[in-house]
Amino acid sequence: MPGFEAVPDATPIGDVSHLIPKHIETQTQLNEYEAYNIAQATRKYLLKRRKYLMTVEFIKKVHKEMFEQTWTWAGTFRTVSLNLGVEPIQIPIEIYNLAKDIEFWEKNNTLSVFDRSVYIHHRLVKTHPFFNGNGRHARLISDIFLFGRGEKLPNWPDKELIEKTKIRETYIKSMQEADRGNYGPLEAFCRELIN
Repeated sequence: MPGFEAVPDATPIGDVSHLIPKHIETQTQLNEYEAYNIAQATRKYLLKRRKYLMTVEFIKKVHKEMFEQTWTWAGTFRTVSLNLGVEPIQIPIEIYNLAKDIEFWEKNNTLSVFDRSVYIHHRLVKTHPFFNGNGRHARLISDIFLFGRGEKLPNWPDKELIEKTKIRETYIKSMQEADRGNYGPLEAFCRELIN
């Protein structure tokens, strides 16, 4: 779509008919508008410590709050196949399984809180449950998880992660390694961002 050029390994913006603000004509304008909406959701969840249950409903709610001023489909699982992620019919099952795994990890104290956050982050991106914003959503969900459990947060270089940069390239490679079961690079990437 002219004016909306996705960076490599990002979900392309194919259909802008669901875009709420009609004045947006370029990817840069879209990124800025979404960033404002995301900042509001981030403030809501990362100002006061609270331990949220990571349920399917909560995962959808956070996405909605991040993008509801930008897209009509905010918080709704996608219904079409994309260049990334599982098939749409598998999304509810994958997110339900993730929520159950988180519950199990919490109840049985398996894995460190940091490792759990990395797994949550990766699983959400790999599933790619929404039409767009999946990486940003996964990062916020993992931050909410860490914050609610009293842990330090990665200082995400948000702008660099949505543009074509070396940092994004490293991030994508670490996610691809996690896809193959090697979480070491993603853990190292996230840990480096913690101050």
